[in-house]
Amino acid sequence: MQDNLIMSANVGKTHGFDGWLRIHSCSGENGHLEKLRECTVIRRDGREVVLHVDAVKSDSASLLMRFAGYDTKEKASSLSGGRIYVRREDASHLEEGEYYIADLFGLSLVFKGNEVGKVEAVCDGSQADYLLIRKNDGKTFYLPNMEPFVSRPDFEAGSIELLMGSLLEM
Repeated sequence: MQDNLIMSANVGKTHGFDGWLRIHSCSGENGHLEKLRECTVIRRDGREVVLHVDAVKSDSASLLMRFAGYDTKEKASSLSGGRIYVRREDASHLEEGEYYIADLFGLSLVFKGNEVGKVEAVCDGSQADYLLIRKNDGKTFYLPNMEPFVSRPDFEAGSIELLMGSLLEM
């Protein structure tokens, strides 16, 4: 998969018999998805497929999308459960101070000026996302991505500062 792709939505169940699929935006915004002409879907089986958007419409519950070549319920259902990735320029617009979750991957975790690990994954949490940190000794732990645990990411420096050093003992 290309490095400049951002996960933007999840593919839900089929809707009707003409290949329509429910699309669930990761950002909660649909405007960027309504303009989409091409995307990459990682299917449940792990296969990657580049798709051309045939049509987009909304109903009262969600955004509906149909892809070229997937114009029947049977064909479209093979995409259900997949994840939609779009080019960075086609992703949801960021306001000042916002960032894409994908930009956290690979950041160094720094404590008192020393790198102590790297962000390996990000998981949803009830109050904040959790960063999966792989420490320099190879052990991993989860860290809430919020103060008082970590600072805001410094993307220019490629790091995020650990504010509570006692978490390293986990």
